[in-house]
Amino acid sequence: MIRATATLLCWLGLAGAALADWQLADPFTDPIQDFETRAVTSTNDDGHSLHLYRNPVGRVYLLVTLAPDAPDLAGTGPVAVLMPEGFDPKTIEARTEQGRLIEYATSTGRQLRDRIWHGEGQSPAFGTFHDLIEAPSVNLRLTHADGSESTTRWSMKGASLPIAQALGITIDGVAAGAEWDDAAAQALLAAMTVCQFPKLDVMCVQKVTACSGKISEDRDIEGFEACVAE
Repeated sequence: MIRATATLLCWLGLAGAALADWQLADPFTDPIQDFETRAVTSTNDDGHSLHLYRNPVGRVYLLVTLAPDAPDLAGTGPVAVLMPEGFDPKTIEARTEQGRLIEYATSTGRQLRDRIWHGEGQSPAFGTFHDLIEAPSVNLRLTHADGSESTTRWSMKGASLPIAQALGITIDGVAAGAEWDDAAAQALLAAMTVCQFPKLDVMCVQKVTACSGKISEDRDIEGFEACVAE
């Protein structure tokens, strides 16, 4: 049903407007352990991509993929510093082997992955992930294999909705998760079905399209249904 939601939103032309520079990727394959999940991603002006997603047991990861022309990252040690605007920086340390109690970051040279939240609860109350989603922007200072450093930036504007959708959490009261996705899909499907029987009603389709912002932007299923019924 989640896929049905995505299909309907794309059909109605809502996905791009709702997600801005942050996009849902479903499915998304983790390049380190090769598991399939659902991610939110943004590529900045430097060509670096930032991905946020859960692993199979629910932990939340940050993954950075370097632009093709960027030099390789260092493989171990303090390979990056994450700096959410207005919050304390976090040094990201990569190791080739994980500790018993601490999960270190992993660097492949072209990609860097770090766990930023344990994933329990409706939303993080503090910590790296909390700071990331509360910040207006985030800078990342990278240490490259040749010893040089570079700093890159992502805007967090418009990120709340797609992050909430991808991770199934609540951010600023934004509804998300599988249950909401299923309900939204059912509402859209029901409305479009009415427009197609006993024959296709173009004006009905146009009305559903006009009202669908209630779902994609306002996250208001009842408002969508009332709009369609007017």
